[in-house]
Amino acid sequence: MAALVRGEWDAVRRVSTSLAKPLASEMCDLADAYGRVLASDVRSLVDLPAADVSAMDGWAVSGEGPWQVRGRLVNGTTPDRPLGAQEAVGIGTGGVVPVGATAIVRREHGDVIEGQLRWAPPAGAALSLKDVRPRGDEAHRGDVMVFAGTRLDSMSIALAASTGHDELEVAIIPTVDLLVTGDEVDLSGLPVPGRVRDSVSPALNGMVRGAGGSVQNVLPVPDDVAALAAQLLASTADIVITSGGTAVGEADHLHDALRLVRAEIVVDRVAVRPGGPTVLAILPDGRLVAGLPGNPLAAVVGFLAVVEPALRAMTLETERPCTYERLGTDLDRFDGGTRIVPFIRSDAGVVPTSWTGSSMLRGLASSDGLFVVRPGEATAGTSIETFPAVWRLV
Repeated sequence: MAALVRGEWDAVRRVSTSLAKPLASEMCDLADAYGRVLASDVRSLVDLPAADVSAMDGWAVSGEGPWQVRGRLVNGTTPDRPLGAQEAVGIGTGGVVPVGATAIVRREHGDVIEGQLRWAPPAGAALSLKDVRPRGDEAHRGDVMVFAGTRLDSMSIALAASTGHDELEVAIIPTVDLLVTGDEVDLSGLPVPGRVRDSVSPALNGMVRGAGGSVQNVLPVPDDVAALAAQLLASTADIVITSGGTAVGEADHLHDALRLVRAEIVVDRVAVRPGGPTVLAILPDGRLVAGLPGNPLAAVVGFLAVVEPALRAMTLETERPCTYERLGTDLDRFDGGTRIVPFIRSDAGVVPTSWTGSSMLRGLASSDGLFVVRPGEATAGTSIETFPAVWRLV
């Protein structure tokens, strides 16, 4: 495959998706399923509800009133006999409606006097079964409730439980190793002159999880070709992410290390600002190496270009539809490719935050997301693609 040199933004994301190998699946208890990607459709194992049930507290009645009350149905049980003419039986919300019932009288519309139920309806009311949820009202056995490729949230898991499932088939979580390059980078402590505190790996850690992966190692790597090559070969992760060292300076060793381990470079720079020096390569065993710039915002953009699409493809997560919003201000003209800009929402539309430099995190932390500005889309009022704040908990 010929390397995409200064590959266009959308083309790079498509290549990243196409190179990712889907992973196997496993069974997962419902309690552990949140955030996992569903590997097979969830079909209802029962009719939902499984019988005709009352939607209100009150009485199930047969015929016209008044009615003789013959007790109350205990929640969780089924009626032991049909309801006879002019009979009523107390029933709770969700209770199984007995055969022979012709209406539900709501509790607030009925009075029991000496064992007889009398109906005191509001004006215009009529006896009916409108307060009965019929069997299969929500779902029939075999209906698809949640489709494969869905990222499971609380409601989809609850829906699976309501239709009889105790566990679900989900995609195995892709693993990621983060290699932090640079002799000047510290993984902890106060930043001091001449040193740089690593802020990229904490950002990527959460973003990897948000895209369906799991970081298994964060490893510092010195500015040395052999050391970087050794870590690439030692990794067992599905994707190896490096931060820094992707350009052509004296301390930028990723390209040499990739050649040393016989990796094939498929993306060598992206036509995007920031994040241009982003690299994507394939190791001889088919696993991916994503080389991201060392500046934080540039690294986030590189992640969205080559890592996020690959992680979603590995779990066969359903592609998310693009979202568009109105650009709220004119932007400086830029013909060098695509720009990715942290934005906040205003009455006029989306506008850049006050901190958009490639080395800045403050703009990301305070933003509502990122917008994608393609050539020719710099005029206020233009509809532009937006990414949600993929680093933020929802």
